[in-house]
Amino acid sequence: MNLKDLLKSIKNEFQKYNLDSPCLEAEIIISEVLEIERYKIYVENIEISESKYKKIKELVEKRKKRIPLQYLIKKVHFYDCEFKIEKGVFIPRPETELLVEKTIDIYRQYFYPKKVKILDIGTGIGNISIALAKNIENCEVIGVDISKKSLRIAYENLILNKLEKKVKFLLSDIYENIDDKFELIVSNPPYIKEEQFEKLPEEVKKEPKKALIAGKDGLKIIKKILKDVSYYLKKNGFLIIEIGNNQIKEIKKIIPKGLYLLEVKKDLSSFDRIMVFKKI
Repeated sequence: MNLKDLLKSIKNEFQKYNLDSPCLEAEIIISEVLEIERYKIYVENIEISESKYKKIKELVEKRKKRIPLQYLIKKVHFYDCEFKIEKGVFIPRPETELLVEKTIDIYRQYFYPKKVKILDIGTGIGNISIALAKNIENCEVIGVDISKKSLRIAYENLILNKLEKKVKFLLSDIYENIDDKFELIVSNPPYIKEEQFEKLPEEVKKEPKKALIAGKDGLKIIKKILKDVSYYLKKNGFLIIEIGNNQIKEIKKIIPKGLYLLEVKKDLSSFDRIMVFKKI
């Protein structure tokens, strides 16, 4: 079987299981196992060894069981970086790139070329911290999380992206182990309601529940971040936070004194996704 036929066969299998991007996922699995760029599937006649073919089929069968593709290939792309990932940690989402983009814009508009300190709450595998450190030349980033496993992988990603001098990761429940003040605080916290969990796609339900669910209203962590954020922000500092669908009205009710809602940025689906606050 040549590569094009193999691709078609896998794509057809994925379509039967109603996967969102059957052709793309088939390309990714083949290219990862064969260690080739995706376009070569279409233009080169590469021989597939029996062991490689077996590995491809194993991944296809696991994907049909709704195991997230990122867990299978053990990597994920975010912003302009590549990250290691393992089963049992939160998978970065493309919409979170908006948070990184907005933070970089704020730095350039309000702080450049000064050095800034950035706190990343709920850093996960370190994708936000590392993307910011890579794109903001004059910065120092601290990423915190309550998951030891996530922090271990975050440190591996730090080494992978060669940014050990600019980023530090700490085990901390939000501000618990933080004793500094920052120009920028960013977070992609859990924001899904408990009652919504069973309605989530099967792939999402295979991610750690703690990284997804935030109480009955989905605002448990966001409330904690907002409650004490003014203490950890320097004057004229910014909080940039990702929120869930239809949460903005409730969040506006709990904005603490001294914090001004500067902007709300929508995602590509026109949902309110990023809230930008300024300490005044």
